[in-house]
Amino acid sequence: MRKIRWVDLALLPFAICVGFLILVGKLCGLTYKQISVVFNLWLQGSVLVLSAILPLVISVIRLCGGFTLPRLLLVVFLAIYALIYIWAFLRMLHHYHLPMDRAFDRCVHDLQTLARKWHTSYQVVNLLLFVVAFLLLLSFNLCLSFFIVPVF
Repeated sequence: MRKIRWVDLALLPFAICVGFLILVGKLCGLTYKQISVVFNLWLQGSVLVLSAILPLVISVIRLCGGFTLPRLLLVVFLAIYALIYIWAFLRMLHHYHLPMDRAFDRCVHDLQTLARKWHTSYQVVNLLLFVVAFLLLLSFNLCLSFFIVPVF
């Protein structure tokens, strides 16, 4: 009996993601490489940056409603937090500044390099970064915005 590996379990979700991108690309008149760059790098990166800025905006609004030292410290912390996201996004844009096809190839190469370092497959790394990490970071930023910041 053949042993099931993590790589095998990642193939179906990866295929679903690829199918989704191909469909969205067709609807937008983009190739798979182009929609991958637009969706996975530009769109997901932008959403994460905006979701990191949201708690800062909420905390500044609350600070304007009534100044307290804890609220001021929270604003400073969230400003630094948002700046880290902006810095990382700009670094990513600079790293993948090439034409879309070359940016896609560079991203694939980077994912393959990570897969070798992590002793797994390109598909697993792709899912971990563009699905799992994205959803975790987005969820954390939204929880920060709607559950933690309003408490202060």
